[in-house]
Amino acid sequence: MTPIQVVLYRNRRLLLLVAVLLTLGGGVALSLILIGREADARRELATEADLRGTAVSTLAGDVRALREQVLGEGEIPVAPDPTAAVEDLPDRAEVPVPIPGPPGADGEDGVDGEPGPSGSPGSDGSDGAAGMPGAAGPSGAAGPAGPPGPQGEPGPAGPQGDPGAAGADGEDGQACPEGYSLQAPSYDEDALVCRKDGAPDPDEPGNGPQAAGALDPQRRVYA
Repeated sequence: MTPIQVVLYRNRRLLLLVAVLLTLGGGVALSLILIGREADARRELATEADLRGTAVSTLAGDVRALREQVLGEGEIPVAPDPTAAVEDLPDRAEVPVPIPGPPGADGEDGVDGEPGPSGSPGSDGSDGAAGMPGAAGPSGAAGPAGPPGPQGEPGPAGPQGDPGAAGADGEDGQACPEGYSLQAPSYDEDALVCRKDGAPDPDEPGNGPQAAGALDPQRRVYA
């Protein structure tokens, strides 16, 4: 501990007493200030009340004097007698005006009285309105699929559809195998036979009409 803390610790009771006295002194000072303000307000209220009481007394005397003048001239005054017009006028015009003193201290609470008799039970209340329906619960799991039913009768035939678009022309078919082509033989210009591409003409030895005379002119020949 530091030296300052040691000193404060040794004098802690004295410091506590000083703090308590300062608190009490501040409360007393505040109470005196409030009491002084209340006394000033009461004095101002009493002064204002005295001024008003003096004014009321003066006006009442003036009204009485005017009434006497009107009555002396043989006429009836319009303003009534202030004493008859204002209730308790002498008390209201008294100066100085009595000011009520400050309220006294609250009295002690009285003794609690005996409990009263129990009341009779009341009638039953009406039934309440029905509540709103609850929210729907979740759907249950799907059951197993049932057996297939009997096949129904076929339905009526539908209307005939529009004809489709014409297809593209196909390529010509191959009349001779690969490496052969249709050629008119020398022995029959009206016929076409398949001859091997690049083969010698039929008029060469071994390829004359004698070799092909026994063949059908319409038969395909592969040389």
